[in-house]
Amino acid sequence: MDSLVRTMRIIWRAELLIIEAKLNVATKRIGSMAFAGLIFVFGLGMLNVAGFFALEEGWGPVYAALGVAVADFLIATLLVVWGSRLSTGPELDLAREVRDAGLLELEAKAEHIQDEVDAVREELLTLKKGLLAFSRNPLDGTINALLTPILTLLIKSLTKGKG
Repeated sequence: MDSLVRTMRIIWRAELLIIEAKLNVATKRIGSMAFAGLIFVFGLGMLNVAGFFALEEGWGPVYAALGVAVADFLIATLLVVWGSRLSTGPELDLAREVRDAGLLELEAKAEHIQDEVDAVREELLTLKKGLLAFSRNPLDGTINALLTPILTLLIKSLTKGKG
């Protein structure tokens, strides 16, 4: 029973490691997305103003504004793509392997327990049949129970007398 509890604790810890790894990645993703948004807002404001003034003389006001906007959207897209590609790592795979091994061991122990329960069930059914037979005809059961030891003693005494 101790090994069953130990196996269940291992599975529980592996599940906690899996959840922790997923939460770490989710936290990093959310953080990178929020940071990307913050950079986008502040950088967009300052870069747009500077870029617009720099490009306005050569491109005119309309094309200067368009050039600055395209550059802003490109930077934001790159940050979103980078944040979405973050993944867990080898620790998640290891935690899954430990969990799966624990589940396999737990299944094997459950099958062993099921076999033991089946064996006890068979013994109880045999005992029940014996009790039913005894209750139907108690004299036969008593005679068999008494006759076997008496015959054994008789046979032993006869063989000792010959030797």
